[in-house]
Amino acid sequence: MLTFVERIKKLIISALILMLLIAVILGTVTLGWTLVRRILEPPFLLLDVATLFDAFGLFLVIVIGIELLKSMMLFLSEDRIQPELVAEVAIIALCNKIITLDVKAVSGDDMLGIAAMLLGLAASYYAFRKTNPGR
Repeated sequence: MLTFVERIKKLIISALILMLLIAVILGTVTLGWTLVRRILEPPFLLLDVATLFDAFGLFLVIVIGIELLKSMMLFLSEDRIQPELVAEVAIIALCNKIITLDVKAVSGDDMLGIAAMLLGLAASYYAFRKTNPGR
């Protein structure tokens, strides 16, 4: 029974990896297409700030997808999750939020909360890397 469950688990993870890979590929194509289209529109070779923020947000989402792919591939091959990879993905996701954040619409308490989360994630990532320097 346990081998059946293991096979199903590996099948589900493989399907998730495939879907995530498709999403990352399509996101990359979308990012490239959007940038090329915006660069070729008049005024040529100029991007407005809103387009840049959208591009940065999509770029970071793609990076998050790649990091998730890496952690899922590791989980599939070694049947374990590296906590530093999870912290790394969380840091990238939080940085995506920070970069695309409209600071005019956010309270000071929210900013302090985001800073605390980033500090906590950075500390945990540092601790994970310090305890496992070979990875």
